[in-house]
Amino acid sequence: MKFFHAADIHLDSPLRNLALEDPEQQGRLRRATREAFSALADRAIEEGVSLILLAGDLYDHDNPNMQVVHFLRRELSRLAARGIRVVIVRGNHDAANRITRYLDLPSNTTVLSDKAPETVVLEEHGVAVTGQSFTPGPVTDNLALGFPPPVSGLFNIALLHTSLAGSPDHDSYAPCTLGDLCARGYDYWALGHIHKREILSREPFVVFPGNLQGRDAKETGPKGAMLGETDGHRLTSLDFIPLDVVRWHLLSVDLTGLVHSRELAAPLRDGFERILRESGGRPAAVRVTLSGRSSLPPGFIDRPEAVRQLVLAVAAEISLDELWVERVRIDPGQDPPRPRELPDPDFGGILAEVLKDREGLTAALQADLAPLRKSLPEELREALDAVPALADPESLLPLLLDLLYRTEEP
Repeated sequence: MKFFHAADIHLDSPLRNLALEDPEQQGRLRRATREAFSALADRAIEEGVSLILLAGDLYDHDNPNMQVVHFLRRELSRLAARGIRVVIVRGNHDAANRITRYLDLPSNTTVLSDKAPETVVLEEHGVAVTGQSFTPGPVTDNLALGFPPPVSGLFNIALLHTSLAGSPDHDSYAPCTLGDLCARGYDYWALGHIHKREILSREPFVVFPGNLQGRDAKETGPKGAMLGETDGHRLTSLDFIPLDVVRWHLLSVDLTGLVHSRELAAPLRDGFERILRESGGRPAAVRVTLSGRSSLPPGFIDRPEAVRQLVLAVAAEISLDELWVERVRIDPGQDPPRPRELPDPDFGGILAEVLKDREGLTAALQADLAPLRKSLPEELREALDAVPALADPESLLPLLLDLLYRTEEP
């Protein structure tokens, strides 16, 4: 018996932190979560799977969009026509989603209870699926501890939306430990919530498939579902199947040593060509970061729009349709630490001479600061007037030298 394990579909997820300017590209990305779900259904039919497990967050938010209702009914009915069962638990995003009020689920689809763990037995396949949906609101209880003993003589799958022991990129929901899961006696834990694919254990199998479709530049690389096969007693195979229709990538280009802006084209071209190969024929949404210290002309590197236009031009040379530059970031890096020793042994003496002319230095500072002083509120101007214009040169000199040549301690 073959089964698909997917999670975090986030149908019609809103675009987050997205800087794509092309309306057509934005539209294709908006449709990507639906198209990825359709790709899951297509592949399930092609592979002849008997069961699809959806481990939470089928929807992204509480929005009774009737288009999504019709879309889901159509896709689930396609699966029902092929005799494919679908078992779902709700996660933190879809626990209170009103869309289910409008969705007449076909007979092949079961949404497990949020009151207590519920078990669906597929006798003809020698499989039992046990899981529990989330209730609306934060779920802070360890739901795994309430799962009943596995059904004797069957291959037992546990379906749960959980943060497990926690992740810095995801909120904590239904927290539990890997030990909690392994101790329950199930053969396969089909988890959801963490968008990064990971197999945490193989005895028993504890698996996060990641989300089905990356939604922004934090969700890079192949996305999809896990395809498993069981003989009713043990898992005989488990493979990752990429199903994303747009793939996110990060491209970092080192500016070190570059002198002319035209020299930037070569590393950009190499990076874009590699990304297209890795995308496997699907559009690649790319966030580009230019970093490192270079000798590029300030008139170029200090103009973000000029840099972006060059990056877009290089991308267009390679592919107008399949290479999408989402954002260009410029990170010139930090200045090298200043030496503790003075580069010029006479510098301290020169500074001391300048500081001796206290009246002239004070007048120059006051002239430079006059426009700024006028823009300050009255109470700040009064406070500023109460501060001595310049400290004693002998005490000010070592302070200035320390500030000029201080090296940050690690």
